[in-house]
Amino acid sequence: SAEHNPQQIQSHTQPAGILKTIRKANKIININLQNYNENKRTTKKITKNRKKRHVFLIGDSIIQGQKTEFKQGLDEHKILCRPKTRLPEPVHLVEDLRCKKEDIVIVLCGTRELEHKTRDEISLQFEALIHTLKTKSKNAIITSILPQRHDVNLNSQILLTNEKVKQICAGKGVMYLDLMSHYTGQNYLYKKDGIHLNKVGQAKLGSLLTIATLELTTTLEQKLAIYKIQQAY
Repeated sequence: SAEHNPQQIQSHTQPAGILKTIRKANKIININLQNYNENKRTTKKITKNRKKRHVFLIGDSIIQGQKTEFKQGLDEHKILCRPKTRLPEPVHLVEDLRCKKEDIVIVLCGTRELEHKTRDEISLQFEALIHTLKTKSKNAIITSILPQRHDVNLNSQILLTNEKVKQICAGKGVMYLDLMSHYTGQNYLYKKDGIHLNKVGQAKLGSLLTIATLELTTTLEQKLAIYKIQQAY
């Protein structure tokens, strides 16, 4: 551990012992400071060398707060928020995108679909959406449907639908981002309507989207470097 044992410091009653302990503590502090500076430089280099892309986030009213939360300065972001959007509308939004194959396209939708459609209908529409995404970008992300705060029965249906969407993504080679596990039972992340996210919930969503974006576009070599940095702490 980088922290020195307080009991050991107290045990040194002679001046020589105290000086020795101080020198040892200073040495530990200097080593940790050197490691911190080295890791900081490595992280900065990884971020600098990472190829910038345009990031398109498409979704319904759930993503309204992402115009401020999902901007980390790593890429050019464009938020396409369409309140009350229902499947298959996101398919048409993706089709109309002017993007390159290297650009990142994230779609968050389906928030209230199960109130009007069966799971099979939604699964088919997600499959069409994922197929369209594949034609537009090789860096596509589909998020899970978010749970609702008040409706336990509906959330069980959302869970089953998400499992099906996850299977489709795996079969098509598209990244699936699980949001449901981060929001289930977390009532403090929601507004009073139990559907939309409050500021804390939006901040959490922005972080999850950013992590997924980095994971998708960071090379294996960079991931290993980041892993080493994480292990150092």
